[in-house]
Amino acid sequence: MDLDTASNFFYVVLASLLVAAMASKRAFRSSPAFFAYVGFDLVSSTLGLAIYLRSGISHWYWGSFIAEIAGDFLLYFWVLLETAKNLLRANQKDPPLTRFAVWIFLGSAVLIFALSRWTGVPNHSFFSNAYILGIRADSVLQFAGFLALILWSSLCKLHWPERELNIATGLGVNVFAWFLVALLHAQWSSGPAYHWLDQGGQAIQLFVLAYWLRYFLLSAPGERPTRKSVEGRESPRSCNESETVSRLDLAGNALPRASSSGDR
Repeated sequence: MDLDTASNFFYVVLASLLVAAMASKRAFRSSPAFFAYVGFDLVSSTLGLAIYLRSGISHWYWGSFIAEIAGDFLLYFWVLLETAKNLLRANQKDPPLTRFAVWIFLGSAVLIFALSRWTGVPNHSFFSNAYILGIRADSVLQFAGFLALILWSSLCKLHWPERELNIATGLGVNVFAWFLVALLHAQWSSGPAYHWLDQGGQAIQLFVLAYWLRYFLLSAPGERPTRKSVEGRESPRSCNESETVSRLDLAGNALPRASSSGDR
């Protein structure tokens, strides 16, 4: 097993453990976008590894990578929007300076795009060049989106809850690493250095997954079941007992309070 295959295999293992840890803590209730983001990475990485082991670097392999880039891009920005909403909910504020956040994103993206090289690599296939340019565009836009979120939250003086802070920290490390890889790819477009850059980016991805796994296994509080699920697990009562509970419930003392997605 070569280094690329080994890193992809460990990525699938860590992503599987992270999805399981998040599911056990019911994190999909308060962070559905992030749960979908990690789940999509797990599925796409597993599919890509299976294609690579079966047919090597083929058209199917490059096609799966391009599809992964597109899906990752859409889900990443969903996670950023979800993080912003959770920050506002935790700070009990209405959306302030929303237009300013959009302008920060657009300005950062235009500036970085203007400073980057967007030519294809000679002697590379169409799928290979599409992958290289797609990774570069994806990394630029994701980095600009992360900068917009951080600057917006700083200007609004928002307090970061522990979960959102850990999620954003991992996202920031990952997007900054791949942003650097994309910039350096323009200097070393082929040869061993190009491949080492990719392996460095994959190593950072493994570190980020391990960081999130540690948080959701050891530190993240579990989400409490909703009122509906609690009522569904209760044993049947007699008619007299149900009437008594109903009267008590009207007084606010019978059933446990349903937890909201913002409870920690």
